[in-house]
Amino acid sequence: MTSLESQIEALTTRLREVEEQLAQAQKMEAIGRLTGGIAHDFNNLLTGILGYSSLLKTFLPENGRGYEAAAYIERSARRATELTRQLLAYSRRERPTFRPVNLRKVIGEAIEILSRSANRNVEIHTDIHHPQELVSGDAGALVQALLNLGVNAADAMPGGGHLTFSTTLFVSDGEVYLNDVLVPEGPYVSICVADTGSGIPEEIRGEVFAPFFTTKAPGEGTGLGLSMVYSCVRTHGGFLRLVSSVGVGTTFQILLPVMEEPGDPDDPRADETEVPPGTETVLVVDDEEIPLNLLCDVLRSLGYTTLPAASGEEAIEILRYAPDKVDLVIVDRIMAGMDGIETLARLRAIRPTLRTILCSGTSEAGRTPSGVVPDGFDDFLQKPYERVMLARTVRSVLDARPSNN
Repeated sequence: MTSLESQIEALTTRLREVEEQLAQAQKMEAIGRLTGGIAHDFNNLLTGILGYSSLLKTFLPENGRGYEAAAYIERSARRATELTRQLLAYSRRERPTFRPVNLRKVIGEAIEILSRSANRNVEIHTDIHHPQELVSGDAGALVQALLNLGVNAADAMPGGGHLTFSTTLFVSDGEVYLNDVLVPEGPYVSICVADTGSGIPEEIRGEVFAPFFTTKAPGEGTGLGLSMVYSCVRTHGGFLRLVSSVGVGTTFQILLPVMEEPGDPDDPRADETEVPPGTETVLVVDDEEIPLNLLCDVLRSLGYTTLPAASGEEAIEILRYAPDKVDLVIVDRIMAGMDGIETLARLRAIRPTLRTILCSGTSEAGRTPSGVVPDGFDDFLQKPYERVMLARTVRSVLDARPSNN
């Protein structure tokens, strides 16, 4: 082969690689547009399911079957919420919220879900060491990542087998590589998800983390499971390794950096008994019936007086009629006609010191990268939300109001 032919072959190979990268980027952009487009409507529906299930629990005895059913609906809605947020994070349209995470709880939640949904012939085991080590992360995203690995493992064992979740402390000396990626020096929590299934053939191991790659039949898989696991792990500053032998089984090892200054795990649902009430008047603005009614119902259950408005124009008329009686406005970001930002400007023209909370189905609509609420709002409430989160956010904003308001 001549030098010119070699150059042409190299250029052709590079062109194919660029075309593949472009096609992949276009797929990811399509996912971003799709998830961003449906997030608002989908989260409005989840807001109603999650909000009314948590409200329903307040009317039922805790030891009754009705309370248990409402709690199950609530847990299911939370899982759907986390799935939506993971898709948004995967498409780079939502930044995950990191808090101190107890991995024992994360693994326990994933196993609880798998035990109800996986093949009954699959035995699930745990081997947990160093559970006191905390990592900084999004607990919901980590649960979903482990679920994806667990589901794939169960699918690889249709006739039954063993699925094991294990953890240990892993210390890198700065010369350790996982799948050809250097692991910086420091302590990590190692999570292994191992199965005794069919294994992954060597010729496709390099492709399993690629978006849309799947060995399943059409209609049986999206090809996003392992790519979402990889994206989640890397977003957490972690590393991922795959070890597999055909006919023996597969092990996925996840390394997550240990927090330098461990704090207490922050669970926003940790104490649902602390739901602060109030007596103020709240103007609620949303053009969707479900979240509008839910907000008003929950606020009334907490003792507040509510004034519902199905549009920005209606909210302006209400405030113009009684400017001194409204203590707080909660307004949706995306509405037909006058959106939440414009509504705020018009309301502030009537009453400049008005306290306001912005609602949205996606976090990027409400917060800047630094976490500061923009556009003059006092706080941000992300849909879907639960009764306790709404109560605390409202109380926090009202208690911070200036004395001359």
